[in-house]
Amino acid sequence: MNPEQIIEDIEAAVKHRCVSNSATWYLIFYHDRICCVPPSSQVPPEIILGQFTEDQASNGFATTDWNGLKEYAIRFFKELYK
Repeated sequence: MNPEQIIEDIEAAVKHRCVSNSATWYLIFYHDRICCVPPSSQVPPEIILGQFTEDQASNGFATTDWNGLKEYAIRFFKELYK
């Protein structure tokens, strides 16, 4: 997995998130994959990669949002493959 693949996995997770009335979502790394869950899922904080709102997902992420995700993906990649 490289940083570009992590970004692709994040995009896929956002696009294919489950139906929910949640206003906020967590991106998590669980069982070697990135997925989205609502905060009601009560996930351990150590697997949370980040969060986003339904408005961000529906209206498209701003450039600053994606830049932040890309920076995080690079840090995550370095941590994953130390």
